[in-house]
Amino acid sequence: MRTLRVALAQLRPHQASPDKNVERAARALGEARKEDANLVVFPELFLTGYWAKDMLYRLAEPITGPHVSELLRACSEHGLSAIVGFVELDETYLHVYNSALLLSPDGEVAAYRKRHLPTFLVFDEARWFKAGHGPYSLWRVAGVPVGVEICYDVFFPEVTRAYALLGAWLVVAISASPDPSLRFFKLLTRARALENTVFFTWVNLVGVFDGLGFPGGSQVVSPLGDVVLECKTFQEELRVVELDMGLVRRAREVRPVIRDLTAWDVAGLYDSYFRYVGLAPPASWPRLERGRGTVT
Repeated sequence: MRTLRVALAQLRPHQASPDKNVERAARALGEARKEDANLVVFPELFLTGYWAKDMLYRLAEPITGPHVSELLRACSEHGLSAIVGFVELDETYLHVYNSALLLSPDGEVAAYRKRHLPTFLVFDEARWFKAGHGPYSLWRVAGVPVGVEICYDVFFPEVTRAYALLGAWLVVAISASPDPSLRFFKLLTRARALENTVFFTWVNLVGVFDGLGFPGGSQVVSPLGDVVLECKTFQEELRVVELDMGLVRRAREVRPVIRDLTAWDVAGLYDSYFRYVGLAPPASWPRLERGRGTVT
């Protein structure tokens, strides 16, 4: 089984200044290359800064945009893959997404669009962004199958479970989580790793923006829920960790959670969800036969 060296780029972006942030990312890629990293992970919305607000539409660009192309060239130059948060403009120029760029050294580029937009407390993301949807897909880094999610998505176990069922060995979450939420992410990332027997890497924003503190505290969790690397709080860091993918196989031998998942577990979730929203499940979806625990 192969190993993967992942660099956690817990850095403070410049607000509404993608030119400066591309330069910062390129320097970080060069530093990570010196430590033989395969993948560098930056925080949520790193390319523009999280708190750009009304400037987001002007700063948004498609995955073929100029700043994306600059980052892609930097990845090619250093022979690295990268995951970078950015504001994505779709091909119609109508919708803006809170997305993660997936960049490969061979020139491949893709994007994951954040599915769950927080609209509570200090958050108002649904005002700025359209939520992502549709089927999940894996990305490969040095042959390792990787799933990607963004911040509030971590609170929804279905996201990481979907990646695990597709065969992910590593799930990466990029985040801009403020200080009061740090303890939740510390807990949830360990739970997501253990319940799906995957490595889980969480990279959080650091810095203070408009009086709101983002503490960093990024971490990597093993497939059995142990923290194998933890970054400092309120301090920029670039940390590299080597992940032995053989641990995924061993974890799935001693805690075969995915193997023991059944179709009626999933059907029961469908059934409960539609009862919760007061609708009948679509006729084409699996349904539980009430009182018997069987799938129809």
